[in-house]
Amino acid sequence: MKVLHVIVGLSLGGAESMLFRLISFTPEHEHIVVSLTDSGYIGSKIKGAGHVVLCLHLSSFNFVNAFWTLYKLIRKNQPDAIQTWMYHSDLIGGVLGRLAGVRKIIWNIRNTEIPQSRFSRTYVVLKICSLASRSLPHEIICNSNAGLESHSALGYERKRMLVIPNGYDASVWNPALYDRASLRRKYGLPQDAFIIGMIGRHDRLKGYDDFIKAAALLAEKRLDYTLFFGVGRGVNHDNPEFNKLISKYGKNAEFKLIDEQSDIAEIMATLDVFCLSSKAEGFPNVVAEAMLMKIPCVVTDVGDASVIVGNTGIIVPPCNQQALADAFLEMIEMSSQERLSRGVSARQRIIEHYDIQDVAQRYTAIYCTNEC
Repeated sequence: MKVLHVIVGLSLGGAESMLFRLISFTPEHEHIVVSLTDSGYIGSKIKGAGHVVLCLHLSSFNFVNAFWTLYKLIRKNQPDAIQTWMYHSDLIGGVLGRLAGVRKIIWNIRNTEIPQSRFSRTYVVLKICSLASRSLPHEIICNSNAGLESHSALGYERKRMLVIPNGYDASVWNPALYDRASLRRKYGLPQDAFIIGMIGRHDRLKGYDDFIKAAALLAEKRLDYTLFFGVGRGVNHDNPEFNKLISKYGKNAEFKLIDEQSDIAEIMATLDVFCLSSKAEGFPNVVAEAMLMKIPCVVTDVGDASVIVGNTGIIVPPCNQQALADAFLEMIEMSSQERLSRGVSARQRIIEHYDIQDVAQRYTAIYCTNEC
């Protein structure tokens, strides 16, 4: 089958990475990827794998031309299905796909909460999508149970919705391929430190303020060397907002901050414990990736995080810095063998429940419904 994907952008991110994995594990289909904006790191990977990537460079000044270009692309390629990723793509790709005569439109919902206000452009698009969901899409794929429930409550047509979680290739996320000591040297991390890491862009919903406050609370109790490692877009010592958070809340703790990195497996391999301190999530990729690298996790109970972790990590309420600090201390006070055992169980859990081949087959089943 020929599947045309419409996505907002192709920089490094959860939806973008999942798109790349899906394409890689469904070679029986012809995939065409259209970015509403630009190509990026993931766009380069998709091109490198031999797939077509087209960029519309959508802006407030050229949206009519961009929409017309997308319409002509759809008419020219006549895909069997259009798979859209996230709200703006759902609406634009869905409407233009229908106008171009494509019967099978599949939306993709990737989050649980909307970070913007009710007066934002994204919120308006979401409300239009909720109304259009009654007739425009053939299916609406949510990557988390929490996302399905929250969007159903927002007015999305529940009978068209189903959950297909993110999938992972365990052979890529293989801790045996990484040497911790050399990677700690590469990233300027002390060999003797107990390192608690967090990966994610600087955003209110990621809960860096709670991570920093919990670090300070732990530092009051912990005498041995503990380092808090933050990695992500805007997570650096040149960011005045981030420095303000640390100066205000985290003076007693030691932090190492670096900006966004493409090789997340390398970062994971340096850690003793991974932390997700988010205030809201859908299906947090970084948790599954840490688990595949045998890193035990402390996560807030947001989105499907607790479902992913199961009994292999520690789950705490969101926005509770004391509970987060207590969980850190509990992990520190475990024997290294117990943490390793949790890490081994964590990896096995992801392999059993979130294998990319199984997930790709579920997408293919939807593409082929009433067509194959």
